[in-house]
Amino acid sequence: MKKNAGRFSQGQFGQSSGSSSLTSEEAYKLLGLKKGVSKEEVLKAANQLQKKIHPDMNRSVDSSRLSQLVNEAKEKIIKTDFS
Repeated sequence: MKKNAGRFSQGQFGQSSGSSSLTSEEAYKLLGLKKGVSKEEVLKAANQLQKKIHPDMNRSVDSSRLSQLVNEAKEKIIKTDFS
């Protein structure tokens, strides 16, 4: 099995590794949220996802890129919808 295979594999959201141009829609999709949620719900979803992909919890994925994507999604939503 490939390390990056799965739900959040590289390119899943139309981005190549190293890219940081998630759309707002992609950010919500990545965090499993719908537009209109509170800032606290965004932070909670991002934190829960970070825990799931942490190397101590899930050794079968490349967590560094996934973690970066989760952070980008969180920041995109907060910057776009709560600034």
